Amino acid sequence: MSTKKKRTLWIVGTVTALIAASLLYAFVFKPQPEAFTPPITDAGGNVIPGSIAVIETVTLGGVEQTITIRGADSTKPVLLFLHGGPGMPSSPWATWNGYHSELEQHFVLVHWDQRGAGKSYSKDLTPEDMQWGDFVSDALELTDILRVRFGQEKIFLYGHSWGSGLGFAVLQANPEPYYAYFTSGVRVTWNSSQEVSYQNLLGLARQENDTKAIKKLEAIQPFDATNVDHLQVKGEYLSHFRVGDFHTAGLEEAWLNHVLKGNSSEYPKSTIKPTLAGKALTDETLGVEIMTVGYDLTTDFPVSPIPVHFLQGRYDYECPGELVEAYYNALEAPGKSFTWFENSAHDIYYDEADAFNQLVIQIADETLAGFID
Repeated sequence: MSTKKKRTLWIVGTVTALIAASLLYAFVFKPQPEAFTPPITDAGGNVIPGSIAVIETVTLGGVEQTITIRGADSTKPVLLFLHGGPGMPSSPWATWNGYHSELEQHFVLVHWDQRGAGKSYSKDLTPEDMQWGDFVSDALELTDILRVRFGQEKIFLYGHSWGSGLGFAVLQANPEPYYAYFTSGVRVTWNSSQEVSYQNLLGLARQENDTKAIKKLEAIQPFDATNVDHLQVKGEYLSHFRVGDFHTAGLEEAWLNHVLKGNSSEYPKSTIKPTLAGKALTDETLGVEIMTVGYDLTTDFPVSPIPVHFLQGRYDYECPGELVEAYYNALEAPGKSFTWFENSAHDIYYDEADAFNQLVIQIADETLAGFID
């Protein structure tokens, strides 16, 4: 198999399972109506006056892209969510189990399908359209659109996993439009993060005396952080030991089934095929750039002009917390915090949704109070 073809198979964490199951889904389940996001209602089922719940298309950098906007009060501060993957939108799970409902009471929460991801995929996109700088300029352009639309001088920014790196690049380009930056699943550098992830995972397999896992993990020594096959083996066992995307038992399956069984109003059947195509395009373009560009947050972003708040899952072996905490300690910022989520892996906003929501709301309220004072 050629290197190029291997690269198109590069899937982080549980996305491999998503693709396989999605192909089956496309043939088994009946078509659904066009995508929509349900209105935000009160306890009696009445739509809350002044609320917003829409899926819209915006043009960023000349490319049409999709945003899902939800908030119980459209005058509340905007929180722009930068999803991970890269190429895996958060919007299919925008209303899943009400995980984000509390945030929607305090923010106008914006899920953005980044270029090439989900409903922002187009067959007209070329590799030249999928460079790191394109995503940075798109984020800044979308930020300005949201500031104007909702009449806000600044907004809050949240970046997760790949989105965390995007967020730091956005702040490096222009921090002025943001009150503060929330981030989780931070990969401080590609190589060191992947290497520590592998060593920690192998140590866990030995601790659990899982002979099959030990054999397969030892078989890829010396571990190569840019080898697609090595990354796939590591990803398989991150999921196996619940130290990848999810730590809560059964949560990964429920997450997958929400989309694959047709329960996502935001992502009906018609969106599955383009999402898979977009993921493949992103993997062989932006995904390769991330692996090979040689970024290092400790040297690329040692000082932040705005507050940065790190939220880290204790069981996140994908992006090892010890490296993130070391970066946090070195980072200079006018305000910063680091919080361990003791029962979470990579996706802390699902593993410990209530604690996550409450912390984000608390920090945002304190930040806004500082601006008022």
